[in-house]
Amino acid sequence: MRETAFLGKQPIGSLLLRLSLPAMVGMLVQASYNLVDAFFIGWGVGPMGLAGTAVAFPLHFFVMGIATMGGIGAASLVSRSLGAGDAERADRALGTLVTLALAAGLSAAFLGRAFLPQLLALLGASGAILPPARTYIAIILLGIPFHVLGVGLNNVVRAEGNARVAMFTMLVSAGANTVLDPLFIFGFGWGIAGAAWATVISQALVVAWLGNYLFSGRSALKLKAEHLVPRKDILRQIVAVGASEFTRLTASGFTATVVVHSMGRFGSPLAVAAYGVISRVLSLFFMPMMGISQGLQPILGYNYGAGNWSRAHRSVRLSVAAATVISTAGFLVLTLFPGPVFGLFTADAELRAIGTRSLRMMTLGFACIGFQTIGSTLFQALGKGAPALFLSLSRQVLLFLPLVIVLPRLLGLPGVWLAFPAADLLSAFITFAFFSKQMRELREKETATPEEAFSR
Repeated sequence: MRETAFLGKQPIGSLLLRLSLPAMVGMLVQASYNLVDAFFIGWGVGPMGLAGTAVAFPLHFFVMGIATMGGIGAASLVSRSLGAGDAERADRALGTLVTLALAAGLSAAFLGRAFLPQLLALLGASGAILPPARTYIAIILLGIPFHVLGVGLNNVVRAEGNARVAMFTMLVSAGANTVLDPLFIFGFGWGIAGAAWATVISQALVVAWLGNYLFSGRSALKLKAEHLVPRKDILRQIVAVGASEFTRLTASGFTATVVVHSMGRFGSPLAVAAYGVISRVLSLFFMPMMGISQGLQPILGYNYGAGNWSRAHRSVRLSVAAATVISTAGFLVLTLFPGPVFGLFTADAELRAIGTRSLRMMTLGFACIGFQTIGSTLFQALGKGAPALFLSLSRQVLLFLPLVIVLPRLLGLPGVWLAFPAADLLSAFITFAFFSKQMRELREKETATPEEAFSR
């Protein structure tokens, strides 16, 4: 018997803590991975090294979009299938994910290497930023297949309720990167190339770690050769649910490109470097919220699939409260102490001054990020791809993109930074409209008869 029934029996509070805490720890470790990169690059390479890696952000977003499309789509299907007692469908979801991840990852790596000059121009790499950006991105492209497969598999492992293994996956990746970064940058003298190789090797180790777990017999899922042949209905479900996250992240990549180009026009390479540091600092608070989101997903998906409406409803409310506490704490820390935070990554006085001003402006709307994160997860976990897709588009495309184009023309460089909190606040209102309607539906299912509840 597959050991997933606890998702429908244990008290919601302790269950959410059990699944979210390892995910939060793992996500914090992942955030430290990014911060360690920024720290060693800032002190070992300098401001242009930070700017070169910042130019690569859109590429990271695009690759993560591919990875999470398969990972979240498959995770939603796995948790709902296990909740409904359909183990075979869960296994086929895993196999389809593996095939999809390898095909997409290898294709992206090949195209990126084949059209590297065009890619660098598209990302906004020019002038003093171009040499470190070219070196870094050329190597990072080699790790895309490992990254896509590793992220996808880790989402599925978490969906079966094994948050502990998912947490250790993050520890393997971050631990390897923390050791390899200083060794390659300082010890071998490889500079920005050392940071890139440390990332690629860490991504490969993640795939090896997860592969060992899945074939060790400890997983509730079974991966067989016949599962690797995609079935249209399963592939359609994975893509439908994961499309919202793919859209959100690729839209983030597109807007990050617009941000870099705007900084080149209204600011300087140091503004791009500041953006690279700020994005990593924000991840220290954003990643724990994602940990709560990932802890919620198997609980919500399983109980919704099993018809436990009351447990599904309570898990969402508790997750919103926990994520909001973290986002509010992040807002307070980064607004009150931007100087000391930014000073950890560089000795350059001009870069510190730009970063301090920018960090304070960019985080004005950060307190509402926790609610937005759980709001999107709600629809993903329930397999409702359309509203999840719209919410993703509303923040990154419908709101942020016009703001980041218009505000800099009115305010100069500060307009780039202020576009972030403006989009966050407006998006929170839109998310609330969808969120409240779905929560009302869950409350109605709680009081309805079983026949009425499943018909809604």
